[in-house]
Amino acid sequence: MKDKVGKIKYLLTEVLKNLNQITSSNFEEVFPKIKSLLDESQKHKKFLLSNYSKNELKIFEPDLTKLAKQIKESFDNIAKAKKLEMAKLAEEIQYIQNKKKLIYYNR
Repeated sequence: MKDKVGKIKYLLTEVLKNLNQITSSNFEEVFPKIKSLLDESQKHKKFLLSNYSKNELKIFEPDLTKLAKQIKESFDNIAKAKKLEMAKLAEEIQYIQNKKKLIYYNR
């Protein structure tokens, strides 16, 4: 049981590390790796839930909960950054469209 929990902890730590290294330029490369790590950790979690009682597994909950919260915060931060980036691009597009309209009206 400790081996499986240790493996989950390792996988979640790797997910967090990859999330912290993600950028716009490497997103397409890193995100599938993150998904794969999460899928593998889910398999281990299902195995543990099917073979051990929840009371037995509660011993390990604090460590895993902390990692899960950090991963959620990292995902939220990435989503927030992308949303801000999209809003900035939308403003730039709107500015260019308005500029085009002014040029058209001045003809």
